[in-house]
This record gives sequence, C-alpha cells and structure tokens, in this order.
Amino acid sequence: MSPAPTLTDAREGAPVVILRAHRPDDAQGSYEQCQDPLSQEWTTVPLPYTREMAHGFVTEMMPGGWSDDSEWGFALDVDGRYAGTVSLRNEGDGRAEIAYGSHPWVRGTGAVERALRLLLDWGFAERDLRTVVWWANTGNWASRKVAWRLGFTMEGTVRQYLPHRGELRDAWVATLLAGDPREPRTAWDGPS
Repeated sequence: MSPAPTLTDAREGAPVVILRAHRPDDAQGSYEQCQDPLSQEWTTVPLPYTREMAHGFVTEMMPGGWSDDSEWGFALDVDGRYAGTVSLRNEGDGRAEIAYGSHPWVRGTGAVERALRLLLDWGFAERDLRTVVWWANTGNWASRKVAWRLGFTMEGTVRQYLPHRGELRDAWVATLLAGDPREPRTAWDGPS
C-alpha cells in the first residue's frame, strides 16, 4: 500500500485545509490535542498520554495503517499547522468506519468538516467504499452535528457498546452510503 496522498480544499477567503501523511513534527500537536479534556472525554486516547506515545502515533501507528491497509489516516493541516487526525478504518467489503479528532485551536472553524468531506470523497472514489459508519459515545453532540452536516443517517443508539476507560458506553451510530447526498436530510435534533 502506498503512503497517504495529499488532498487539499482551497477556498477563497478561508484557511487552506490539507490532508497529508503524518510526519514526526506532528508529534507535538498530537501530544497537545491528547492533553485536552474534550479529547480525553470523547476518545479512547490512553491516559496518561506521553510525548513518546504521540511520536509513536505519528511515526508508527498511522503509517502502519497504510502499510497493512487497515486504516487510512491523514494529518489535518490548516494553514501549515497541525490541526488533528482524520481516518477511515478499513472494515473490508467496501465498508469503513470514519474517525476524527481535532486540536482545540481548530474547533469551531469548519476546517474539520471540510477535511472530512475531502476524506469521504477520496474514500468513495479511490477505495471504492460503499458504506461508511460513524460511531460516538452518546452525548457527544459536537461529533454528531458534524456527521449530520455530512449527510450521515442516524440509525439509533446501541446500548453498552463502545469501550471507554474500562466500561462499555451507550453509542450513537450513523451511516453514509456512496450515493447519499453530503448534506443534512433531516432537521437538527440536538442542542444548538
């Protein structure tokens, strides 16, 4: 498998969003992101999270997913600065799970949504995906709103499903098919 390609979304009047391969200098940004309380609350980042773990994530784990074709992970770069990671986890048979985490500095800018649109377009076109699934712990309204904006259909709640810090949490699940429009198809049902 080849390394991550570079994908870009340049829009007039907006910061340049780039998806690219992780590099060693992303370790500092990854470390900072994983110290953030929201990252710790909603993701399975190990606690404590060390600089060595961040270095291993960007130099071994993410490139390893490309090598064994298990996960197509990209560093999110906004205006030349590390802003998080987005990936598609290969489930086989034209299926993948979408995953993403953002550095606190980029939240609320729309850059993550733009990055995920790039990622999904690439996955459906270049990896022949037919179905992408999104999972989140119940209560993660920020992640749910991004998935809704991208056109994911909320399928429901699965009780005691996602492992998180030694327990199984209830999870929301949604799907996006290759032919689905990439826009909300229902009214927003969460907090504003």
